[in-house]
Amino acid sequence: MRTTFEELYNLYFDDVYRFVLFKTGSAWDTDDLVSDIFRKAFQSLRKSGIEPSGAKAWLFVIARNTVIDYYRRKKEVAYGDDPEVYGYTDSRLFPDQGDARGECLEQSLKELSALERELLNLKYIAGLKYADIAKLTGKAEDWLKVRTHRLKQKMARLITVCMEGKQ
Repeated sequence: MRTTFEELYNLYFDDVYRFVLFKTGSAWDTDDLVSDIFRKAFQSLRKSGIEPSGAKAWLFVIARNTVIDYYRRKKEVAYGDDPEVYGYTDSRLFPDQGDARGECLEQSLKELSALERELLNLKYIAGLKYADIAKLTGKAEDWLKVRTHRLKQKMARLITVCMEGKQ
């Protein structure tokens, strides 16, 4: 059974949007990029059918590559740097809230490495399964499970320290 474009769009639009917004921090850029991602998906889907079980991972490969191309076009990536690690720095997860929790979450995210932020984005913002993240990153599923568990613990510690400092 082949996946239709409409099914892809309806099922995964929100996940792709959150993933890209978290990478760019700009709703304007995100709107443009998500449109481009689904245009590419539509064109590719017409050429070759995608099995439903692999559709989300396939779509996120397109999304990830589109974001990388976006940063390359902006010329914000220094020669030799990996464009996959760019993004996140201008993200405002809670733009309308000035509460301490949101500030501490953002501060804690900035203390993580680029790979750690990418893993948290793929797992908790985009909602990908470990198998899909493994396909995207080339990492073993068991490694990802252990790493994301440790990241949750690290984030909890960072947020706790930040919140204690704000009281």
